[in-house]
Amino acid sequence: MIKFNATMALAAATLALSAAAASAQSLSRAQVQAQLAAAQASGQIAAFDGEDSGSAYLAARFHSSEPRTAVKAEMAQARTDGTLTALDGSDSGSFYLSRHQSLTEPRSLVKSELAAAEKSGQLDALYGEDSGSFELAALRAQPGVRGAVASAH
Repeated sequence: MIKFNATMALAAATLALSAAAASAQSLSRAQVQAQLAAAQASGQIAAFDGEDSGSAYLAARFHSSEPRTAVKAEMAQARTDGTLTALDGSDSGSFYLSRHQSLTEPRSLVKSELAAAEKSGQLDALYGEDSGSFELAALRAQPGVRGAVASAH
């Protein structure tokens, strides 16, 4: 029964994510259902239901576009300048980011966007059980749409 509930929860989450992505891509319900069926048939969905949360599946299919030497050089530089561990502190990197992020928007614009996000409920969506992951993913799928929070690109 527990395995069945976990499978149903995973299917529901997949459908919800597919629906958000589909609305951003203008896919029909039938197209989303076809994508879901294909993912189930290929074993892709089951791969994310294991103990490793899909890490092995992703590792086997991820192909970096950067040469290994470039990645190693970036890692060495990050170790040297302290950015590698900057986000691991007790403040989750807030101090580091506050000192190294340059904002270009005027304060009045940021405050008005914050007020609009509070009014629309978007800001509350960032405090959900998933820490806002679903909301942020949906926003990222919409080109030109800014979220209630700034992100470094």
